[in-house]
Amino acid sequence: MIPMVDSPQVAVALAGRWRPARVLVLVSMMGLPALLGLICLAFALLPLPDASTMTWAVIPVVVATLSAFALVTWLRRDGLTDPASWLPATKLMTSSQVVLGVVPGFGIAMRSATGTALVLKALLALGVLSAGSAWSLARRACRSLLASPVAELGSTPFRLEFRSSLSRIVIGTDRVDWTCRAESGRLDLGVSFRNLHAVTVTMASGDTALVLVLHTSSGRWRVPARDAAAVCAVLHQRKAWWEQRAEAAIEQERARYHEMLRLLGAAKATSSTEDGSVSVTVNADGIATGIELTDGIRAKSPQLISADLMACIDHAQEAVREQVQDLMVTRYVTEQRKEELPALAQQVSERIAA
Repeated sequence: MIPMVDSPQVAVALAGRWRPARVLVLVSMMGLPALLGLICLAFALLPLPDASTMTWAVIPVVVATLSAFALVTWLRRDGLTDPASWLPATKLMTSSQVVLGVVPGFGIAMRSATGTALVLKALLALGVLSAGSAWSLARRACRSLLASPVAELGSTPFRLEFRSSLSRIVIGTDRVDWTCRAESGRLDLGVSFRNLHAVTVTMASGDTALVLVLHTSSGRWRVPARDAAAVCAVLHQRKAWWEQRAEAAIEQERARYHEMLRLLGAAKATSSTEDGSVSVTVNADGIATGIELTDGIRAKSPQLISADLMACIDHAQEAVREQVQDLMVTRYVTEQRKEELPALAQQVSERIAA
């Protein structure tokens, strides 16, 4: 499945692109880096080195393994939605494996080789060939997905990058950035979808090619682009996708807020004296909503009854304050709001105390 795509129509429309791209990504960024790690391991084990050589032979294995692990970790966290970075990331990690793992491992193994030189040379060639193949497959994966822009790409979380001889356009999940040549030099600009009002295409002055026109809060910007009409369709779709997600987030926040109000309205706490003669119930605002007195107060003076009432109110308010704070932590505070929790809790405490 395409990451973060809920629409069956979009999934079906992009299936022909995503399936081969996914296979190529898995091979180039997981399979071949793992193979390079195994080659380094073979260099460490094949010559049957002595203890001193074995210590140095382990270092290339560790480096190659860590590089492969770093690449897979990056791919699982952020890399899968950034096709433009597949090739640079693959080049960086596999080059590290070859330069810091395969080549040193081969050199160490050759020093202690006993009739295995031919095998070691074959493994070296296989390692270099695997790294080159990983680069080629990563490039093909990106081209398979983004070879020609289609509107359905806008309904995905992929970071889309379109290049031409005159410009570079990067469409993110919440903004679009572009770099193009101008008379005064290179121009780097960007705008969030919140400030992007419309996207159109028009004819370039003195040319038959189309250019993008971005209508933003700061004015109109003309951006030359290859397949400008297709990129315009992608931008329209991506902005609509962003608006849908933003609206869904607002609805979720509104529902969370109403649920919070309901739970706060139901929050209450009761405190009683040890003999049970006085009992006080307070709501989430710390206001007493119920007072119960039993026959046990007959033996108490008015001053003692008043003190018991005040003590019960204080205890009940403290209990309901803890309930409200726990409720906000467990039901309302998200990861993004954790930094706001102390101030929020302080406000609640001040409100109850007042």
